[in-house]
Amino acid sequence: MSRRNSPSSFAALACALLGSALHLAAQAPRPVAVLDSSAILIGQQAHINLGVTYRADQGPVTVQWPAITDSLAAHVAVLHDSHVDTILPDKQSDPYLFRQVRRLTITSWDSGYWAIPPFRFIINGDTAETAPLLLTVNTVPVDTTQAIRDIKGNYTLPFSLLAWLQDNWRWIAGGLAAVALLIALFIYLYRRSRRPRPQPVAPEPPKQPLHIRTLLALEALQQQKLWQQGRTKDYYSGLTDIIRSYVEERFRVPAMEQTTDELLLGLRMSAMPRGQQEQLAPVLRLADMVKFAKWNTIPAENEQAMAAAIKLVQETAGNTPDAPLA
Repeated sequence: MSRRNSPSSFAALACALLGSALHLAAQAPRPVAVLDSSAILIGQQAHINLGVTYRADQGPVTVQWPAITDSLAAHVAVLHDSHVDTILPDKQSDPYLFRQVRRLTITSWDSGYWAIPPFRFIINGDTAETAPLLLTVNTVPVDTTQAIRDIKGNYTLPFSLLAWLQDNWRWIAGGLAAVALLIALFIYLYRRSRRPRPQPVAPEPPKQPLHIRTLLALEALQQQKLWQQGRTKDYYSGLTDIIRSYVEERFRVPAMEQTTDELLLGLRMSAMPRGQQEQLAPVLRLADMVKFAKWNTIPAENEQAMAAAIKLVQETAGNTPDAPLA
């Protein structure tokens, strides 16, 4: 019996193909077929290596390979076809030397000497054939001196837990993983159900109209009774802050950042009517005298300043689209 697929056989095959390639490099491309094992046992495999070597610097080469079916002869079957591949057998020394190769895996189920016919190629329009091959298929030697024995019946092995675990460990591992996943899911859902639910946040009440907020702020300032306690400066500071904030939001004038003269000048270009501007001016000037000149006012002046502020808000609030007079 021959040794198949051994390193020495592949080395010999490579040397044979390389020698053929070098010999044919200077000639016209010729196909080559090499059988790696000329003798096999029934059912064993052998390989046929087909190749066409040519040079790319000698003009274009067209190679038409033969059609290969599932058998090469009546008793030689093809088990595998690697199909055609192109390689460079000596890339470093000769980059123009190309080889098309193909590997067939064959076998035979009948003993005998089977001829493998030549493989026919068409290269640049010319027909070229490989040499025929001969495959020897031997039978398995039988010792005729021994008596013929019956086939033994089935033998039942004793149960082995280790063997059973080796055969079924994937199912066991999958079942344990599924149980662990279910336990983790149950713990997660249980803990989630125990968490206190957040109380719904009550929606913020709608914002009151500007004139209502301003009137409420003036009323709160009155209830503090600041000037009655001798805190006249605090009283006028709170009064002017409320009025300036109202004017700034109502008429889009930077009242909080301007002096009295700058504010009155800016209001001339605003939507505030002239009459309300004339009402506002005395209140602001009196407040400046109290805050900066330490002017002593009488109770009537304090009450008139509050009344003028309330009247100003009531008269100018009628034109705001979102703040009708209550």
